[in-house]
Amino acid sequence: MLFMGEPPPITGRMIQIYKISFPDGSAYVGQTRQPVSCRLTQHRSSSPCNSILHRKLLIMKPTIEVLSRHRKQEVADREEKKWIMRLEKPINRYVEGKQINANPKAPSLRDNRWPKERNRRERPKYPRRASGYHVCSWCWRKLPVSEFYSDCCRSVGLSSRCKRCAEAENRARREAIKRNGNTSVAYFRAKLACQALRTTKTRPVVRVLYEK
Repeated sequence: MLFMGEPPPITGRMIQIYKISFPDGSAYVGQTRQPVSCRLTQHRSSSPCNSILHRKLLIMKPTIEVLSRHRKQEVADREEKKWIMRLEKPINRYVEGKQINANPKAPSLRDNRWPKERNRRERPKYPRRASGYHVCSWCWRKLPVSEFYSDCCRSVGLSSRCKRCAEAENRARREAIKRNGNTSVAYFRAKLACQALRTTKTRPVVRVLYEK
């Protein structure tokens, strides 16, 4: 650890704007009311909320410099933002609570959801089979596509179970909830009851002919 000039003294309630520079040209700017040496120790020992800075402090020898000292928090925040914007390779990820990210479409680190504009994109419409039939995965009946619910998450565009099997499952779950029973047990019992209605030992095959 190398300080530029004399080590900063304990300044009481003074807010210090400090800069941590690394040999690869990257730098981190922050503010603290404690001695900078104590703040550096906290960066090294605390949980790695800023993983880049935490990792660099473990493998590189930084240079610490006190840029300015202030008494008012508003002035310190303004000066910190000014110094961060001057950095060529900043390690800071936030400025005044806002994320610094080169990709504006990337999700925020505090919010794993993408922006609403991305969720409103046009989703592809999966074509249904041109034959007009589909096979239920529970009762193995070959039925028209009208006997299945739509499911955009499947490549066929249809649910894997027919409407009768789906209604049997929902009925079993509702009854289990009324009796304060286990819904998972009700699900498997409904599945076994539908599988018992199979009339063939092999599942029917439908030609995979998609509409163009």
